[in-house]
Parts: sequence; structure tokens; C-alpha cells
Amino acid sequence: MVNSAEKLLEFVHASPSPFHCAWEASKMLKAAGFIRVREGDEITDASRAKGYRIRNGAVIAWIKGEITPSEAGFRMVGAHTDSPNLRLKPRPEYTSSGYHQWGVERYGGPILATWTDRDLGISGRVALRGKDGEVDTALVRIERPVARIPNVAIHYNREVNREGLKLNVQKHLPPIIGLGGETEGDEVLRELILESLTADGHSWTKSDILGWDLGLHDLQKPSLGGVRGEFIYAPRMDNQFSCFAALQAMTSIDSPKHTAIMALFDHEEVGSQSDSGAKSALLEQTLKILVPDGKVEMAMARSFMVSVDMAHGVHPNYADYHDPKHRPKINGGPVIKTNVNMRYATDALGAAKFRLACEAEGVGCQDHIHRSDLACGSTVGPITAAGLAVRTVDVGCAMLSMHSIREMAGSEDIGMMSRVLKRVLAGG
Repeated sequence: MVNSAEKLLEFVHASPSPFHCAWEASKMLKAAGFIRVREGDEITDASRAKGYRIRNGAVIAWIKGEITPSEAGFRMVGAHTDSPNLRLKPRPEYTSSGYHQWGVERYGGPILATWTDRDLGISGRVALRGKDGEVDTALVRIERPVARIPNVAIHYNREVNREGLKLNVQKHLPPIIGLGGETEGDEVLRELILESLTADGHSWTKSDILGWDLGLHDLQKPSLGGVRGEFIYAPRMDNQFSCFAALQAMTSIDSPKHTAIMALFDHEEVGSQSDSGAKSALLEQTLKILVPDGKVEMAMARSFMVSVDMAHGVHPNYADYHDPKHRPKINGGPVIKTNVNMRYATDALGAAKFRLACEAEGVGCQDHIHRSDLACGSTVGPITAAGLAVRTVDVGCAMLSMHSIREMAGSEDIGMMSRVLKRVLAGG
């Protein structure tokens, strides 16, 4: 796992949207010899041995094990490609007080104040008019500061430093994109989309643009930080950090004892209720295909899944938010996340399996449980555990600034997590 932190920075910078994240994952898998199975195609003998599929912003990959799944089960790692941000509305353009603006909708639970006074680009996917009435898709990325959400001056909001910045999502979040008179439809946005498509060698027209799944993203590049380079400062660490750890693990194993599965879902931040989210049949359908003798229930009973999402590291300025005995530290190794109300899927047996993997790799293993008087979040772990009836453990790496536009994690943790996930997937 040499230079894992530097490679993670490159991965995150190349992945401003879930669709880009899935595409970057696809490139890593392809380079490692995985064969893509496109939607609706049958799995061949070659792709059954080592393949993957993409659905929107989700990726499912597999490596055939030495022992059939009905006898040995699956070893699975799950994560999610999406992060909280601001998404463009279907008809976003309007003018107000002489400014040209875009209407946006909050996606998930971002810390809204961190999106103000930042240089913002746009990225995501567009639907395009194809041949013979078909619909094509293409990735879009505008990597220049086309949008900004300016703060109101303190002279008009005198109490902001005492009471905090309070933003109305409808009134205060639309970014300014320029000066001008009345807009004509979505001309500016369509011009920007064409700018991106033309840069990628396509030849579309404005009328070919039929729809978009686009959001804003921060233009500041990810970087190593701290006086010794011990930190990672980057957007979307929750949860592209975990996606990259899973990809590093998956692409570095060969001929595992158990069939190895990697599932990177979309839409976790908004409840996973979609055709590419953890509540969909996407993973279950794939697993059924990979059980050649049809004994799916036997395979599930022998399977184990590690759900990887970022964990709350102890904040030195807010340490009292943590339970006194459960204060994970950045670069302290993987964190096992537990909640007795099953907001996390961890139980004693699942935690024990993961601890053994950490011990075998010689890395630290930490524990997190939310303070009893604070509400606990959740992730894909309980969803897949319930849907597949598979023993699951929820883990992550400690971080700060979770759901900020720019988050903070550990440069050593990425390598440690990747090694442990590799051991799990390889059947160790």
C-alpha cells in the first residue's frame, strides 16, 4: 500500500460527483484485470471469475473464490460513493437584483455554512439525445469558479459570531453565477455543459441536452496537512476515503478462498432508497448470479460483510461530545462502530472477526459508540445486513469536520484500513 495517501488525494480530486467516483473505480478495476458486465448482459465464464458492473453512481465487483459460495460464503466490503452537497434544480436559472443565480437543493446533511465564500465548480451527469430515439449519458465537470455563495456582511448580521450563521435553504443558498438581465431558459448552464462535453471530444448541441444530475463542488484540491503530513484535507472524505480503501484491497488480491465482493452504493446520504442504493436489489441480484448451484440461503449463512464508512474522531475542542471511554483518534487505526439500537449492524461476533483481521495485520483497532444522550447516525451496514441476512460489522476511520465542504482525516489510516480489508476479502 505504498503512497496510499497520495493516491487517495488523486482519486478524490478526480471524483467530484458519485458518477465520477464510479468511473474512477471502474478504471482501477479494469487496470487490475476486472471485466465489465454491462446492464442487461449475461456474465461469461471470464467475467464470472473477475468482473464488475456499474449502475449510475454505484459499482459492484467480484472475484471468484476457490470454494463455491454455498460452501464458503462471500466475503464482502460495502461503502458509498455519495457525499452531502448542493444539487442544481431542473430549471435552475433566474435573476434577482441584477444577479444571475442558480436554484439549488440540499443533498443529504451538509454543514451549510462551509459552502459559503468558496470557489465552486459543477459536476455530475447529463442525459443526451442519442441515435434512434435512445438516450446517452456523459460525465460533466467544470473545473473553474463559475459559482459562489457569498456571505452577507457582518454589518447586516451583527450577531453572526455569537449566534452562528443561520441559512434558509431556499433563500440563502442559491449561488451567484454572474451579472445580467432576464435569463433565457437554461442557456448559461447548457453552454457550460457543452463546454465540458466539447473538452471531452463530443459534438453535441444545446437541444441534445435532455436532463442533468449536477451538483456544486469545491475547487480547492485535496492536500496533505499538518506539520508532519499526518492529515488529509479534502472534500468528500465521507465516504470516498472508504471507497478507495475498498478498491485498493479488492484490486490487490487474487484467487481468494471465499468469493470476494465489493459494493460501492450511491444515495447513502439520503437514505439509500434508489435503484443504485443499498436498499435496491442490485447487490442481491449480483450475489444470486454468482451462486452457481442456486443455494443462496446457504451462501448467505456463511457470509460476512464489512460496512466501511467514516467514524467520528475525538475533537480536542469538543471532546465532551464523545463517550469518555470511546474517543477514536486520527491515525489510530480502524474504528469499530457499535449501537445497541442497530443504527450500526455490529454485534460481538462481527466485531471479533474484524478485530482478528486487525491483529493479523498488526494495526490498531479502536471503538466508537455515540454518547447515550445524542442521536446516532447510520450507514449501509444495517440495510445490507437486514436485506441479505448476513452478519455485518460497521467500521470506519476517524475523521473531523464530517459533512463539511472540506473534511479532515489521517494519512496513515488509509493504508491500515486497506490492509485489513484486503485480509478480510482474501479470507484471512
